[in-house]
Amino acid sequence: MSKPSLDYLFNPSSIAIAGVSPDVNRPNLAQLFVKTLRDFGFKGEIYPIHPSGGEIFGTKVYTNVREIPGPLDYVISAIPARFTPQLIADCAAKGVKAVHLFTSGYAEIEDEIGKKLEGEILKIARKGGVRLVGPNCMGLYCPSSGLTFAGDFPDQIGFPRKSGPLGLISQSGGNCIYTIREAVERGVFFSKAISYGNAADLNETDYLEYMAEDPQTKLIAMYIEGVRDGKRFMQALKNLAGVKPVIINKGGNTETGARACASHTGSLAGSAAIWQDLIKQVGAIPAGSMSELVDMAVAFLKMKVPHGRNTVVIGTGGGIAVQSSDDITGAGLNLPILPQEVRKKLVNIYGSEAGSIFRNPVDAPPMASVQKYVEAVKVISESSQVDVLILHCPFDIWAMVSRSLPLRPFIETVAELAKVIDKPMAAVLHYNTGSSSRQMVAEVQEKFVDLGLPVYPSVQRAATAINRYIEYYERLKGVKKFSVAPCSKRKAC
Repeated sequence: MSKPSLDYLFNPSSIAIAGVSPDVNRPNLAQLFVKTLRDFGFKGEIYPIHPSGGEIFGTKVYTNVREIPGPLDYVISAIPARFTPQLIADCAAKGVKAVHLFTSGYAEIEDEIGKKLEGEILKIARKGGVRLVGPNCMGLYCPSSGLTFAGDFPDQIGFPRKSGPLGLISQSGGNCIYTIREAVERGVFFSKAISYGNAADLNETDYLEYMAEDPQTKLIAMYIEGVRDGKRFMQALKNLAGVKPVIINKGGNTETGARACASHTGSLAGSAAIWQDLIKQVGAIPAGSMSELVDMAVAFLKMKVPHGRNTVVIGTGGGIAVQSSDDITGAGLNLPILPQEVRKKLVNIYGSEAGSIFRNPVDAPPMASVQKYVEAVKVISESSQVDVLILHCPFDIWAMVSRSLPLRPFIETVAELAKVIDKPMAAVLHYNTGSSSRQMVAEVQEKFVDLGLPVYPSVQRAATAINRYIEYYERLKGVKKFSVAPCSKRKAC
């Protein structure tokens, strides 16, 4: 028997939000859901619900789900947990397909009442044919249908209306929000994202199997604290091996972390070592943090698959060169000495200036001469012994050397390089201190993202992501040191 599609979750024609206070002077989270969906462009009907009725934002507030005229697909519950059994029963009677339980107070709390309540609503939902998202979660984000749970905020990047190829499945709402914002800042956009919380009904494997078949999703990222059915979950990952890459950050890898998982979503976290081994065995890609998860998504979606691990770092400064060398080799990439013929060409470009380093890393400051920088990067990229280029931009040093660093010529230079260089290339926009450095990074990152370049905040993070990217394709090839077609003939996922 084929599994039912969950497409109806992400494409509802009507949504009701339970718990919307009609008093605009006493705003609550349910009101925020109404406003956010409207502002985000949801095109279906939106029905606020509150026992007192009334009106809000020019829309009638219904007293009950049953009072709503016409069909109703999806309900967001932002009411206290103790009132949800009746709400689920009303939804079943109304023919609602799914209910998102935003509020907490169920199995995640150290209280038998909460566990009993979660069991009760699950029983009512299953009897009435209603699927549950959550409880204790943020819910769904799907730009193509206008679904979101977070709006635009003046001081932060909001949830964009632009769709992309990344699907996100996150047990944590906070991690879901962070990942979307961090990824979007670096030019990665989402097909769908799910914050699923306790997973009383629909769980991580349901969403994974759905995204496996979703044509809009090319890459899947997951944050999980535990799984409901380990055997089924691992089989779903095995089925995806070689079809769609899956990046997994497993939370609760220490005794205290596992204890936090239990109180957060009621999950049993399990052994970290076992999880890491299982993830690799089934062909998924482990991530040690949400930042690392985003780093790898950037590599998979923004970079051509490297032909090998030979990496050249082009940047500024002796001490930074030493640290970069440690970061590159520590992550598993190679940092070979550039061939003598390449070094001679670099000397011809820059001259034998004091402090010049051309072995690898290469000291080629773009602010000294944009033209020389372009020539140097081209020369390096043309070497058959170079697989990956990392443009290391240490903004702290640049800001110190030149208060008026010519950013526009530098950006234009990299734009030209992106057009003519066929080797996989990433930019590291590195800063530690100083408001001027931060401003430079923000300006340059925005432009580089528009160019489609993979952007990273450090050499170490770039190297780790690129190495995991290569390892994934090594496993697909089934060889220890993999060999693929020249990168000019390969594309990112």
